[in-house]
Amino acid sequence: MGAKDDRYRLLVGSSAFWNQAELDLAAARHRVAIQAMTFEADTAGMGVAEAILASPAAIRRVLVDDYSRNVINDTMLPLPFRPAEVIAEARATLAMFDQMNAAGVPVRVTNPVLGRPLRYPLRNHKKLLVMDDVAHIGGINFSDHNFAWHDLMLRIEDAEVADFLLGDFDNDWVGTPRGVSATFGDLQLICLDGDTNDRMMQPLIDLVANARASVEMVSAYPTMPFVGAMAQAARGGAHVTIYSPAPNNKPVIRDYLAGVAQPAGIALRLLPEMTHAKAMLIDGEALVLGSSNFNFASHRTSSDIVAVVRNPALIADFEARLLGPARESSFAADDLCIPAWRQWRARAMLELADRTLARLSHGPVRAMDWAALNPRRQGKPAPGLTDGGQGKPAPQAFQRPLPETR
Repeated sequence: MGAKDDRYRLLVGSSAFWNQAELDLAAARHRVAIQAMTFEADTAGMGVAEAILASPAAIRRVLVDDYSRNVINDTMLPLPFRPAEVIAEARATLAMFDQMNAAGVPVRVTNPVLGRPLRYPLRNHKKLLVMDDVAHIGGINFSDHNFAWHDLMLRIEDAEVADFLLGDFDNDWVGTPRGVSATFGDLQLICLDGDTNDRMMQPLIDLVANARASVEMVSAYPTMPFVGAMAQAARGGAHVTIYSPAPNNKPVIRDYLAGVAQPAGIALRLLPEMTHAKAMLIDGEALVLGSSNFNFASHRTSSDIVAVVRNPALIADFEARLLGPARESSFAADDLCIPAWRQWRARAMLELADRTLARLSHGPVRAMDWAALNPRRQGKPAPGLTDGGQGKPAPQAFQRPLPETR
C-alpha cells in the first residue's frame, strides 16, 4: 500500500459523506457551490438545505437540474395517479428552493425542459460540492432514497482542483457548459458538457478497451459503449467483471447485462442490495469514479464529472472497502434465471434509446434562474426550513476563470 495521501478521502455510504460534507460546509468562509441532479425536500434534502443556509461562507450558490422539478422519489410528476405524498413532496421541494433564494442563496436550474418532452432525457447529471479549497465528487444526490442506496463520494482537498471544478460549475451556472479536462499529478478530471462527450470520453473508453490484466466495474447502469470496450478488453485476455445490483431500480439494465455479458466474455456478478456507486478499477492501477454511469446517456448527452486517479493508497482503500465486499457478496447472474425474451427486449429497448439520444440536441438554453422558471412561487416558505441565521442579500457569483484544458 502506498503512503497515505491526505488530499483524498473515499467516503463510502451517505452517512460518511454527509458527516464530512456538513463539517466542510460549516468550515467554509469564502465560497460554497453545490450541484446535484436530484435535490428533494425530504429529510436528507432538507438537511442539506439547512447546512447550506447555515454555512458562514460569503458566497453560497446552488445548481439543481430540472429533473427535480419533474421527478420526485423516482415518480414522474407529469404522469397521472401520482401518490399524494409525492405531490406533497414536490410542492415542498419548490418551496425549499424559493426560501433558499429568499435567504440569500441564489438557485439556478440546469437543462430546463421548458415544456418540450424531448428535452427531458438531456440531463445535467453532476454531483459536486466545492467549499473553499475542498471538493466532493461522486454519485450521491440529495434525497432520502438516494441516501438509502449504497454509494460513494471522493473528497479532494486541493486548492487548484477546487478552482478547476468551480470553473466548471461557473460554466454551468451561466449556461455555457464546456467539455474540459485537466491533470493534477495523479488525478485527471474530465468534465462533460453533453455536447462533446463522445470526444471527451474516447480516451477513457480506449483505456478500458486496452486493459492488459483486469477491469472491475461497480455500476447499476452500464451499457454501450463501455460494455463494448470491456468486451474488447476480455478478447485481449483481461479478466473483466461487472458488479451490478440484482434489485436494480432500472431492471431493464440488469436484463440487458444478463444477455450481453457472458457472450462477450464478461463476468456479470449481481449484488444483493441496490448500489448507486459508479467506479471502475483498470489493471489495478487506474481508479475511475465520479457521476458517470458508464452508459450511453453519459456518452451522448449527460453532463458529468469523471475522475481518473492513479494513487496507490486510494486504490488500496477502494479495493478494501468497495471491491472486496462486492466480490464476497455477489452471485452469478445465471442464478437469477432471467428469461431470454426479457434479455432480448432489454437490449432492443436500450439500443433504440441510444439511437434516439444521438439525434437530440440541447439547444441554446442550458441554465435559468429559479425565479424565472417559477415566477408565481416567490416568497412561499418551506415548512421547517430556516435561513440559518444568515438573512444575507443574494451575493454576486464568485467567478474565477476556468483553467486552460490540459
